[in-house]
Amino acid sequence: MTFNKEDAVARKQQQIKVGLNLEIGPPPKYQWSAWVLDVANSEIRNTFAKPAVEHLILQVQELAREPSPSSSDILRIEKVEDFFELKDKGGVLGNVNARLFFGIDKRERAIVIIGGMKKQNNGKTPAGDRVRMRRRWRNYLDGTYGKPGGGVR
Repeated sequence: MTFNKEDAVARKQQQIKVGLNLEIGPPPKYQWSAWVLDVANSEIRNTFAKPAVEHLILQVQELAREPSPSSSDILRIEKVEDFFELKDKGGVLGNVNARLFFGIDKRERAIVIIGGMKKQNNGKTPAGDRVRMRRRWRNYLDGTYGKPGGGVR
């Protein structure tokens, strides 16, 4: 079997970065690790300006302190099928409707960031975006992306 350059790029993108480690950080310590798919990391950094990315990182840090990241008293979290959507607008984001999509891997005690986008309206997330995030989450669960650092799930 031969692989072309595009296959190599696709394989490289199917890795996971560690964003936060469980039980570290300033008090209160993180109750969850945060992992980011490479494809999601690129998507977020290409979509948002640096101040917005830094703000979204702070939101994920806050989420990692929650006993259950599926809900929060501070952040707007909504369930979308078998993954979740963190919604934010205002402040450093201005009028931008920012969305971060994540799954919860209870076995690994990790929040897995699967994507991010600027939403153009206040309605439901467009079907095409939901399908893309669903595919990424299922690929993560199937082990397609491996584990952080290139390990096998």
